[in-house]
Amino acid sequence: MRIGLDLRMLEGGSGISRYIQELTTKILASDKKNQYVLFFNKISPSIDQIYRAFNCEMVATGIAHYSVAEQIRLPFILNKYKLDLMHFPHFNLPVLYRRPFVVTIHDLTHTKFPGKKKSRIIHRMAYNFILINAIKSAKKIIAVSNSTKNEIISYFKLPSTKIDVVYEGIASGYSMVSKDEAFKEISSHFGITKPYLLYVGVWRRYKNLPNLAKAFDKIAERFDYQLVLAGQEDPYYPEIREQIFSINHKDRIKALGRVNDVDLKLLYNAADIMVLPSLEEGFGLTVLESAACGTTVACSDIPTLREVMGQAAEYFDPHNVDNIVDVLEDLLNKPMKREELANAGLRRSQHFDWKIAAQETIKVYENSLT
Repeated sequence: MRIGLDLRMLEGGSGISRYIQELTTKILASDKKNQYVLFFNKISPSIDQIYRAFNCEMVATGIAHYSVAEQIRLPFILNKYKLDLMHFPHFNLPVLYRRPFVVTIHDLTHTKFPGKKKSRIIHRMAYNFILINAIKSAKKIIAVSNSTKNEIISYFKLPSTKIDVVYEGIASGYSMVSKDEAFKEISSHFGITKPYLLYVGVWRRYKNLPNLAKAFDKIAERFDYQLVLAGQEDPYYPEIREQIFSINHKDRIKALGRVNDVDLKLLYNAADIMVLPSLEEGFGLTVLESAACGTTVACSDIPTLREVMGQAAEYFDPHNVDNIVDVLEDLLNKPMKREELANAGLRRSQHFDWKIAAQETIKVYENSLT
């Protein structure tokens, strides 16, 4: 088969970008049977260095994701390459593209928690139209968890046979290092001076950061800890920063912004507990990355995170600040329990591998045209 891969969301610093790079490089390294054409927005030196080695046809479209050109010009570019199958790793695909394609649906977060854009009605209509087209027109849908698959079936009344679950993996760079050495490094780099709880992710409503801050405010009365937030703020949600830094112990919060992979590995390793208080997740890659670094995980009791972490995390009700406090304080008071959970998380993380994800994705390609 002649397969196209939409790689235009690379280098965006998002979970989607990580998914694209990890999955596609493993696919291209292992699949010698099919022929691939790679479509980028621009081919930067770093992209060229990664993908040129696979000897695939590489196309710089000059078309950004979520753009008007994505809908108008991109179909014509794709059609020129006479593809048997196209894989769009996110729902944002051109509605005018009529050749066979596979789409990955990571979650229905924007369906359940609509974004807050200035022209939100227009954006909302466009999102719904494009998402529904992607789901209805795809030959196959890849969901990153059974929880996401079940939500797609529930919302869109699809047969389960149209959706294949392919779990994400963990990048090989995320692994255990000396906790003391990691703390020295991040202390020097970021000015972190105390043991800390760690959150990793964007600042959006569904991530539930204000409740985490409220819980930390109570914890800080009894424990000499800091709260470290690693992830990009969203300018559409300035109230989240206001709410986070309205607590009494705001001086003990370190907001680092987006961090690179090297620093993130150290932050995971040096943290006492990684906390994910989300109201919704499609997969929850950060809890697995943290577990692979040997760090205790405490997270929301929602189906996706239960599916991914099993018995290797401690769970709380993300809507209940007191319950978040109780769970975190229990872990802080019981270092042996933290160690047991960390060991369980380390074992759990070993079941998620990008090479396996690539092999299963190739099978989806092959089955989509039968």
